[in-house]
Amino acid sequence: MMKKTAIQELRMLRNIHLSATDWWGLSDRTMSEQQTAYRQALRDLPENSPDVAFDDNGNLINVDWPEVPA
Repeated sequence: MMKKTAIQELRMLRNIHLSATDWWGLSDRTMSEQQTAYRQALRDLPENSPDVAFDDNGNLINVDWPEVPA
């Protein structure tokens, strides 16, 4: 079995964060500017994290995760 690369792990975690906020875009809701910006920042993470890597414990490093809006 192949080990995941750091970018693959980043994309997987990013997708989990995006999925957790999908309900913000339901047809009976309007996303705030902060929510829209947060989701865009998540989508941009792989491109904006060129030095993503694993530390000695297998945790991602060199990733600036966006702050979840209130």
